[in-house]
Amino acid sequence: MQSADLHKVWGKPDNTRLTSKQQSFRLPIHVAAKINALCELYPQRTKTEIVGDLLATALDEAISGLCWTQGRSVGHHPDTEEELFERVMTDEGVRFQDAANKHFKALERELGNKTPADLYSKS
Repeated sequence: MQSADLHKVWGKPDNTRLTSKQQSFRLPIHVAAKINALCELYPQRTKTEIVGDLLATALDEAISGLCWTQGRSVGHHPDTEEELFERVMTDEGVRFQDAANKHFKALERELGNKTPADLYSKS
């Protein structure tokens, strides 16, 4: 999900599952003010939903930069002639996905799933 699309998501129902335990942290004042403003603009969403969506989009962007790098050239785009490159998983990406799988399975077990699947599949 792109951060520019969040306003579209916030207008629809949310069926997201939440962790069994609450996680608490303090925020910089300017960040808290912006979150509160979003809560005011989207009163049908809880603060948990808004913060979760914001974190999810930021994580997607951060993880993409961590996990992938530009590989060898694989040709050119047929319309624009722009050179195309393969995406290659970085060592940090492999370690991240392994750690994310471990934590995802632990959180799923807390919710009662005795045989959770991986968050990231091995490809």
